Amino acid sequence: MEWLGRCARGEASACAELVARYGRLVGTIILRTLGRGEDVEDLSQEAFLRVFRFLPEFQGRARLSTWICTVAQRVAVDELRRRQRSVLIAPADEALDLPSADDVPAAAEQQQRDALVRAALQELPEKLRLPLLYASIDGLDYDTIAMMLALPVGTVKTHIFRGKQLLRERLAMLAPAESRS
Repeated sequence: MEWLGRCARGEASACAELVARYGRLVGTIILRTLGRGEDVEDLSQEAFLRVFRFLPEFQGRARLSTWICTVAQRVAVDELRRRQRSVLIAPADEALDLPSADDVPAAAEQQQRDALVRAALQELPEKLRLPLLYASIDGLDYDTIAMMLALPVGTVKTHIFRGKQLLRERLAMLAPAESRS
């Protein structure tokens, strides 16, 4: 991690390496928190500015990736507070994936399910939605999520459990009437 010391001293190539290693992770955290992609690039830059500013104070008590995730999370939450309005959840995969002619009914059904899940996620309170997204979609462990959200691990586990429970209930209510019969 000699490059990290160079980065803390402001060496451009080391800073570029840090962004290359963690840029996608930072963007994902911000996208998941905000729910839409239009501000991800600007907020990622803001997150890295904060990382570079406070890197000399990084003491290594947590993994570097966890610390960077925490910074990105705080930048995104700050933006949410500035907006003070409801958040839409972005699709898990925004890439254009065109189905073959044989798969059109299955693809349409999958799109409908995805839309239902996004709608149900949108209705979850932020304190339940974010840990659930980080654990389920981003695959982060409880300790990392706890550090990012400044919560005890037990609280994170509870929020994820309650989030899953509430999501199931919301999906049952949002499901088309014919699938419930």
